[in-house]
Amino acid sequence: MQDLDPHLLRAFLSVAEVGSVNRAAAALHRTQAAVSMQIRRLEEVLGADLFARSPKGLAVTAEGQALLPFAREILTLGEEACRRVSGQTMEGRVKLGVIEDFAATRLTDILKNFRDQNPKVHLDLIMAGNRHLAELFAQDKLDLLICDITEVPRQPLVVWPEQLLWVGRSDLNLDFDEALPVVMFTDVCPWRAHVVKALGQGPTAWRTVCEASTLVAMATAVQVGIGIGPMISATVPPGCRVLDRRDEMPEPIQIGIGLFTRNGASDEARYLADFVMRSPGKLLAV
Repeated sequence: MQDLDPHLLRAFLSVAEVGSVNRAAAALHRTQAAVSMQIRRLEEVLGADLFARSPKGLAVTAEGQALLPFAREILTLGEEACRRVSGQTMEGRVKLGVIEDFAATRLTDILKNFRDQNPKVHLDLIMAGNRHLAELFAQDKLDLLICDITEVPRQPLVVWPEQLLWVGRSDLNLDFDEALPVVMFTDVCPWRAHVVKALGQGPTAWRTVCEASTLVAMATAVQVGIGIGPMISATVPPGCRVLDRRDEMPEPIQIGIGLFTRNGASDEARYLADFVMRSPGKLLAV
């Protein structure tokens, strides 16, 4: 069994991230032919096709998906070993855009650990809605982005499956003979369409009693008993509960949260992305 050349793995990850040999070559400052040759060489070593052509470009095959976490881990550990032995420290500034639902809950411990280990890396945290963050990312104003995968037209580094669960105040008693009082996302939120579809497919009539533009607004409206709201499990506020999955309730809503890196992102930004991906247990739904 041959060793996996880090140069080949880096080419593979770059193509997997952007879905194009051309754009990967530009990010790596290499020719398209050179990157294509590296991908072919890696496929020969592994004895498997890592990419398949799709209408959107190159799609990672099942074998490629299996390789992704190992490739990232190998490169990250190699870079970390070099820094530790040589006494180098990671320095720089990273602009991370993240939706409130993750920033205020599951990312806290991960970012604290990263900061403790890399005190010279300065983090700019930009918290906003999915759509606004995606616009900033498209304008290259963010190095890393964590948001709904439907808002970014490229392959994420990793996807965390989530559910929007129906949440109400702990003492809330719903009368299913009446329309469900729903706290709704504003129309700039991509989750609103999913929520409306789920409600429309449910057996019970519903009505919008409040619109919430932020996580704090949603949590507050649910806490005070204005209505029920769709929330991920990590953001259920005190004094509230996930409502029982009974026949009268609409189904939970499946969404995907992805991590994206800017083309040409700095070493410290990529290192933070790897650091986040190496802590998957703290980001998965509970």
